[in-house]
Amino acid sequence: MPLDDELHFSVLDLIFIWLGLVTFLFDLGTDVWVLAYFFLAGDYFWGGTVLFLIIFCSVVVQLFSWFWLAGDREQLRDRSHPELSPALKCEVGDRVLRLLHGLQLGFLVRYATALELGYRAYKEGNTVVLQYTIYLVSDISMLRLFEIIFESAPQLILMLYIIQLRNQMELHQYFSIVACFLSIAWAHLDFQKSLRRSLRNKMRLGFMSAVSYFVFNLLFICPRIFSIALFASIFKFYVLLHFALIWLSMFIWAWRQGTDFMNSYPEEVFYRGTVAVILYFTWLNIAEGKTSIRQIIYHSFMAVDCGILVGFWWLYKDPVLTTSYMLPLVIAISSSYLLGLIVKCMYYKYLHPTVTTEYSLTDETDSLQEDGFRSTCESRP
Repeated sequence: MPLDDELHFSVLDLIFIWLGLVTFLFDLGTDVWVLAYFFLAGDYFWGGTVLFLIIFCSVVVQLFSWFWLAGDREQLRDRSHPELSPALKCEVGDRVLRLLHGLQLGFLVRYATALELGYRAYKEGNTVVLQYTIYLVSDISMLRLFEIIFESAPQLILMLYIIQLRNQMELHQYFSIVACFLSIAWAHLDFQKSLRRSLRNKMRLGFMSAVSYFVFNLLFICPRIFSIALFASIFKFYVLLHFALIWLSMFIWAWRQGTDFMNSYPEEVFYRGTVAVILYFTWLNIAEGKTSIRQIIYHSFMAVDCGILVGFWWLYKDPVLTTSYMLPLVIAISSSYLLGLIVKCMYYKYLHPTVTTEYSLTDETDSLQEDGFRSTCESRP
């Protein structure tokens, strides 16, 4: 179904933008609470580690946000299509935007812009405003995906490592761990839904498709995080070497696929390095073409890698401290990954949007589309 047949912006769409902003601020408040917990308890090393992860994640997200904004503005000017970028009540220049991103406020600027344009799209029904709003929401979803994986995945590993180190778990840690796992799976789903809405030849996810998409991403991320955390509990320095080797492999993987996402070569190298970090934890499609073979290779590689990590932990674990949970945990990790593969296969066989539509086709890469907007493109993720 072409995108033009679906162009509308409802109250629900506006509510979801507000909810995105609220969850972003909630995550920010949670980060402050975690930092306060560590520093007030005298755990300055762990507090410093969390602070580094938060700052590093924020810098990465702000850089991407600025690269995209600057590149989009330049390309729109070069193509002499200023009418494709609707006027804002609080329009700011490039210098101010650069300063706001430097102050780590660029993400909030994007949310404020999306809320203003979303309200106008709902009230006025203007096609240009609506298209630009959909484009902004798609970018926000991808930035949130980057932010959550860069921040939540390492924090999960850190929390699980500390729990094993102290051999105790507090109630708030249960909720934090569950929330982090759910947020990663939800970020995948939110990105995919926003992405499909922004593309002309992509069908939207139905309810059951969305549920299965969420479930298999959750089933994949859980064993991956637990495997790394278990390995880190025994080989706390070698886990850094493991990350470096897998990151390098994924960076070469991205390079070999010839991604063409950014506006300049240095930015493209930065993008490939970023997606290599994401691929260390979870699958992300980054290039044109059918993805079946690439996914088989990736998931086979991840299954072997997780098995090696858990295997080394099993060989060198403390049999006394781990006797109560070692076997159930290994069974849960294996079962989760296997069930994730089953659910993902069922999704592609029965629930993928292309199963019931003639549209479809290959994956697209990010580019400035005919309407003047850059679309974050991915098919059969």
